[in-house]
Amino acid sequence: MVNELSGKVAVVTGGASGIGRGIVEKFASEGAAVMIADVDAERGEAVAAGLGANACFQQTDVSQPDQVDALVSLAVRRFRGLDIMVNNAGISGAMHRSFLDDDLADFQRIMAVNVLGVMVGTRDAARHMAAAGGGSIINLTSIGGIQAGGGVMTYRASKAAVIQFTKSAAIELAQYDIRVNCIAPGNIPTPLLASSAKNMTAEARAVHQGDTRDHAGRPAAAA
Repeated sequence: MVNELSGKVAVVTGGASGIGRGIVEKFASEGAAVMIADVDAERGEAVAAGLGANACFQQTDVSQPDQVDALVSLAVRRFRGLDIMVNNAGISGAMHRSFLDDDLADFQRIMAVNVLGVMVGTRDAARHMAAAGGGSIINLTSIGGIQAGGGVMTYRASKAAVIQFTKSAAIELAQYDIRVNCIAPGNIPTPLLASSAKNMTAEARAVHQGDTRDHAGRPAAAA
């Protein structure tokens, strides 16, 4: 169907590359006005420029609640509404040969981006949608949050948290005609897929080959 989203306004975090960029381009092709958010300003500006007047970019680190609030407010002001919020931004973590070797040094950052960022994005979008008659919120998780396995334990835990949060938010926000759903991609060849294993030896990567196929998303930088 052509222009299925005509007249709709969407925000997509992590929209400068990977899955996020694909979502942005598809939404735009279906007629939506799209606010692109990412920490990568150069890529984000380029994507927005390529899509024309119905797309714009806002540099945003979703681990910072004030920046997410500003993002949602800007979308509402610029496009006079908000119908769709896609909390796609996410990062992976360093992959270790064994969980016993994991120093958990990246725990706070991963949780701040992958969990707090999704929660704040959902809340701030829902505040507007509740007053405007409803909307749709889509949270990107991962097959790694569903299937147990070794490697990148913090990443897996963060994605599992997104699934439970999404289910809970869907129940609470239904009274405002806000739909909240999540998508759990499997093996999609984006930059994030290799980012967690880039510092590992070939032997260590072989140990966790099945686990790296579970990751999906965008480059290992918060957006």
